[in-house]
Amino acid sequence: MNFNRFIMEEQYKKVKGLGDRLVLMKQQINWKPFIPLVKSVFYDDKKQGGRPHTDELIVVRSMLLQAWYNLSDPELEFQCHDRLSFRNFLGFPEKIPDFTTIWKIRDRLEREGMDTLIWAELQKQLDDKGFKIKKGTIQDAAFIEADLGKKRHRKEKKALKKGETVEYTDKQKKHMDKDGSFSVKHGQVHYGYKSHIKLDVNYHLIRELEVTTASVHDSKVDLSEHDEVVYRDRGYTGKETKAKGNGSMKRGNLTIQEKLRNKRIARRRAPGERPFSVVKRTFHGERTQVKTLPRVRVKEMFKYFAYDLYQLVTLERKRISVS
Repeated sequence: MNFNRFIMEEQYKKVKGLGDRLVLMKQQINWKPFIPLVKSVFYDDKKQGGRPHTDELIVVRSMLLQAWYNLSDPELEFQCHDRLSFRNFLGFPEKIPDFTTIWKIRDRLEREGMDTLIWAELQKQLDDKGFKIKKGTIQDAAFIEADLGKKRHRKEKKALKKGETVEYTDKQKKHMDKDGSFSVKHGQVHYGYKSHIKLDVNYHLIRELEVTTASVHDSKVDLSEHDEVVYRDRGYTGKETKAKGNGSMKRGNLTIQEKLRNKRIARRRAPGERPFSVVKRTFHGERTQVKTLPRVRVKEMFKYFAYDLYQLVTLERKRISVS
């Protein structure tokens, strides 16, 4: 142990004593299986050469910190240097990756399909810990707002009225959202993307995730499995599902029995709103600053990875309080 690390660890003891939830987050899963997944996107083997790569666990944990605190890449780099709790979560590394490194690695994870394998490993560990789906699942969706820009919005609106198209320079295109789309819900206009999630009824952990543009209707995405019962709101009315039990609420002129059925389903699916509430109010993650669907998808994966760790801590505390 070098002297600098010794000093930081001594200073951190006070922070830990005040209550550091990140310590509990760090204890919830086995981090080792993620190492080969991240390692596979680096190009520094003996044949290809390249500079020594960033520690794989620092990569995963950095992206989780980014999700929990809604940090840009430059802000993530700064906070990892500045905050003792962040340093401890990362394992007090001698070197913190700069923001361009994080950006490049995240793009590589998506391009090589490693983000999907990282998510699959998390789900495997949840099953191994005894959190298997038992009494059904809940599916819901929420908008991920993106910045269109007032100037662009006015420009495109004018062109639309005249039946014209808007031409942009290559420089302008670099700063424009390439895959976002519009959607109107309850009279409100949304621009950006949409997260579709499935969580289990018992533990409220996210088990499946899909990201689309905002214009894709909730009912177009079915995350259920054949042996499940899935509970969904009125937006899924009349839509078939792979699940053996379709617990979608009904709408229209309902009988008394159908209204009572809706109430029972509403109670079942109510916890489905919690992940979106936590992401929005606690993580402040209702908006995205990246400009393409693949990049939004990998950031959302880490966001709901972060949520599952957050929920595991909540479940642990509940068990302690009950005992």
